[in-house]
This record gives sequence, structure tokens and C-alpha cells, in this order.
Amino acid sequence: MNIKYITYLFSGLLLFLLFPSCSDNDTTTDYTSSGSKDAQIYSFSITAIAPISKDSVQRAQDSIRFIRVGKTKFAIDQVAGVIYNPDSLLYGTVLDSVKVAITFNPSYQPSKVLVTTPDSINGYVWNLTDSISFAKLPVTFTVTSPSGNLKTYDIDIRTHKIDPDTMLWQKMTSYPSVFGESKTLLKDNSFYTYAISGNSTLLYSSDKSSTLSWAKQTLSGFPANVKPESIFLLNGVFYALDQTGNSYKSANGKDWTKLTSGKVLTSILGVLPADDRANDQLLVTYYRGDGYYFGKTKDLITISEVANISVSPYDNKVPSNFPLQKAASYTSFTTNKNKRMLILTGGASITGTELAYTWLIKDSNDGLEMSPFIKNTLFKGAGLSNFVYGDNLYALSNNQFYISALWGESWVIAPNKQKFDSAITARTGQTAIVDSNNFIWVFGGVSANKGVSDVWRGRLNSLIR
Repeated sequence: MNIKYITYLFSGLLLFLLFPSCSDNDTTTDYTSSGSKDAQIYSFSITAIAPISKDSVQRAQDSIRFIRVGKTKFAIDQVAGVIYNPDSLLYGTVLDSVKVAITFNPSYQPSKVLVTTPDSINGYVWNLTDSISFAKLPVTFTVTSPSGNLKTYDIDIRTHKIDPDTMLWQKMTSYPSVFGESKTLLKDNSFYTYAISGNSTLLYSSDKSSTLSWAKQTLSGFPANVKPESIFLLNGVFYALDQTGNSYKSANGKDWTKLTSGKVLTSILGVLPADDRANDQLLVTYYRGDGYYFGKTKDLITISEVANISVSPYDNKVPSNFPLQKAASYTSFTTNKNKRMLILTGGASITGTELAYTWLIKDSNDGLEMSPFIKNTLFKGAGLSNFVYGDNLYALSNNQFYISALWGESWVIAPNKQKFDSAITARTGQTAIVDSNNFIWVFGGVSANKGVSDVWRGRLNSLIR
């Protein structure tokens, strides 16, 4: 049996076991009226067998869908004469051949049940055991009691109409000018985009909304030779480096101050999360004559050298295969200690070698716990973005999403349903931000050595709130 099929099916079965509301033994909710009950249906439930597809993934998906079919709870509106499922069936469920179980008042068994379908306009007398097709709606049941009373029910089988696995994209308001390298940050409810334009730097800001309104801001004290990838937020304060290793900070993103730390910094790698956000720190690297070293800091002034690194038992230098610069950086701020970490993907080593590794970095009292995953062969180098979306780690490289369910240990190409819109120009060096509404925002980037100024927003249907 195909391994992909087994994995998909096992995951689906586990999902249903974890949610008791989907496996309630009582699959029918009755709503009765004060009228005559001798022709009323008292309960309604269905079961169906999944079709056998030649495609293993399709078989797995159908197996999951039809597990849900057999556990579907139905409601009976006796006044309106409607039988329906309050919770819709999974997208893609097609009910060609369905076994239906209905019950009546034991004192008034019906004399006849007539089933009417679009393919049987005049209806046919159902023997209460043969399968019924719900592939085409409407379907109606007309119950005749022994005394001749009639009761008609419209059977409303509800199915999700939107594919939950599809990602839809929308073009947002573009920047008013074109620039080269850039980086965008989200602070509170505003986006800040720092960009290099020729020999100068720009700042555009906009409130986060469905209609962006970009405003060019005046920068003060901000270096013209900034490293865009070095700009980070720590506890509401902006920090950055220039190409010569000087450091800067700003409380409002516009007015910057040069800092003095006594160290020539090479990179700001990202935020090291702590159990208390007030104790979060920036992880930086710097050169100290005999090599590169890690440092932890809350202000880019006082920088504590990291004395112990889990992957380097003999010294505390930055490993030769570590992405010293231009790695995609994402910090997982979570209450789960095992998932609270800084995640670096791609980038370049000390020697400039393009890397495909993913590094998981956790802060500890002894130094840094570092886990490198080096098996990735799908993408590498600078210009990537990484982020957590749903339950998976994502990487974005050259307009292609890659997904890791194991925090970077292994990667797969995202399914076609999660492709970029064809109107989005292929680019690198973009910024990708996931907001609280599960939108993925993609800002700027470089295409064919030219900057692009468009902004896009996309979201998986399954993550719509």
C-alpha cells in the first residue's frame, strides 16, 4: 500500500478520534411539533462506502470524507418538513450510493415512503433498505401513514463548497515608488518598510487594513548603508546594523540613534524568545580577531558572549556551516517550551557558501541549544522567507512554498493549490509576514535585479476565521 496513503489516512483517523463531537453515537436531533405524528420521521442517519480511486491520495481523502459521513448528525424540522445536517460534510464529498436509516413512531408505522429525486421526477416507492443517491439535489421523502396522512420532507445534505486546501491571493496597494532591497516589519497595527534606493534609504508606513495607504516618512539618523536583513523589533524597539558593523536603535521607527557596544557586529540573526517576553534577547554575531562569535543582548549596547554552544563541544565559535548572514529568520513565540525558538533557514556561511540548512535555536542558561537540519535539497541561499503557518513551518523561495511538518528536518514542495497567483512576479528577498487573521502578506523583493513594489495577501481557506 502506498506510504503516502497510509500516512494521510492515519492522520485523518486520528483527527476524528480526537474530536468527540464528530463521533457522537446519537447522529440525529429531533424537533417535533404538536401536529399528527403518524407520518413523521423520528430519526435519520446515513452511511456510505468511499469510492475506490486509482490515486492513492484521493483514496485517502475519500476515506476521511466518508468516515465523516457515517458520523454526521442530522436535525429534523417537523414544522418546515426539512431534514438537514447542521455541520456540513467535507469539501469534495459526493454521495452516489447512500444507505439511509430512518425510524418512525412505533405505534404508526408508515404504509409507504415515496422518494423523489431529480432523476425520478414522479418518485418511486422506497423499501427502506435500498441505497439512495444524493449526488443530485433536491431529494424528498413523502411518508404515507396507515390512515392516509401525508408528510413530506426535503432532505438537505449540506457540503462545504469551498476547498479548504486552496490558497487565494489578493493584490494590495503597491508602494508609490520602486526600490531595491527592503524589509518590512509589523509593529502594533502598522507596517514599516525600510528600503534601499540608490545611495539613500526610504521608509514607508501604513496601517494594516484591507486597503493599504502608504506614507513616506522622514528618517533621521538612519544609515544609508544599512543591512536591510538586520532590521528587527525587540519589545517594541527597532534595531539595525550598517555594512561596517555599527548598530542603531529607534523607538518610533523614524528617529534613529547610533549605539556603542565596543564590538563590530556582523549580523542580527533574530529574537531569542524567553519564557517572559520582557526577557527576550537579540542573537547577534561579531568578529573578535580569531573568529566569529555569538552574542546575546537586550539593547545592542551590552552584549554577552555565548560561552557554550550545543553543537560545538570544543569551542564557542560560530560553526563553519552556520548561516552567518542573510538567513530567513522567524521567532516562534509560544508558551510551549519545546516550540519556543528562533528558526533560521537558508542564508550564507562565513565563506559565502549558500546554505540549505534549517537551524532551531533555543536560549538556555548554559548558552545556546542548536539543532541543525542539513538534508534539504529543494532550496538554498539568500532571499528566502520563513514562517509558521497552521501547524507547519513554511519557506518561500522564488515564488514557491515549501512545507515542513517537522520544523525543518525535512521539506516538501507545497501542493499546487498553495501556489502563488500567476500574476505575482517571481522574486527573491521579499518579506513575508503572517498576521493574527492568518493572512500571509508578501512585500516587495527583487526580480531580475530590479526591485518590485507590489504587495500581496493570501490565506488558506481552512484558516479563515
